[in-house]
Amino acid sequence: MFEKIERDDDIFQSKAFLKDSMAFCLMDSIREDTEKYPEARLFSDGKDCIIVNSDPNHSIIVWTTDNFKAKDELFDFIKQEFKANHPIKIMSKKEFYDYLLENHKIPNLKVQTLGVYSCPKLNDVKYVGHPDNARPEEVEMVAQMLVNFGKETGENPNAQLSDCLKTAQDFVSVPMHCVWRDDEGKMVAIAKLKTNVKYPRISEVYTWPQERGKSYAKMLVHYLTDQALKNGKTPMLFTDYDYEPSNRCYQAIGYELNCTIVNFIPPLQNKIKVRERE
Repeated sequence: MFEKIERDDDIFQSKAFLKDSMAFCLMDSIREDTEKYPEARLFSDGKDCIIVNSDPNHSIIVWTTDNFKAKDELFDFIKQEFKANHPIKIMSKKEFYDYLLENHKIPNLKVQTLGVYSCPKLNDVKYVGHPDNARPEEVEMVAQMLVNFGKETGENPNAQLSDCLKTAQDFVSVPMHCVWRDDEGKMVAIAKLKTNVKYPRISEVYTWPQERGKSYAKMLVHYLTDQALKNGKTPMLFTDYDYEPSNRCYQAIGYELNCTIVNFIPPLQNKIKVRERE
């Protein structure tokens, strides 16, 4: 029922998928970036379902149409095809999660609800400090922040400093890989804006724990959002929907909730950790 597909399969241009394409933009990021995700695996039933996994350490992203019926077959396929993933993590519409829960396929799930936000128009935010790129001597510090981000959010719980050095180096050379500096010039937060996609996406927002509560992440996200809007595109981001401070922070900037999706794992496996707290 579910067969391997190519990265440019026609289903990614179907009306049904395009309706949900902002919520499932990570699928586009994985299939379009062959250098970063050379081992990505893509499957589909050809009409109502797409399954994309970048590697065994990350979520299996599952898109289904609103009237998708073959949920049992889909779950059986995931268990068999991705049994090497540790743990099996699934990102999907809430309907798929609810079905599994209600039918006792995997009871007592550990679930995280993600808010999918976009920003059509910015509100004013007063800056304290300024945006900047990292300096060459700060690359290892940025890499440590990325390691912390992966562990705290659960997005890459096994991240090591060596794994993050390449991305950290981009904070020196890529304009939209930014850091925020306080009034003394100290680097207190980082964030990325991916611009070469349909929906510019802000991600990997991280503030040193001792610097939280000072709105540095809010200022940095505001700055990156402004850059995207100036280029005529509507930026988006994901939040931990159940963590009210982050949602209030982004709403204060001007972000509006489009929809929610869920990230869940079976019991007796590693817990999904909450997303970064500003």
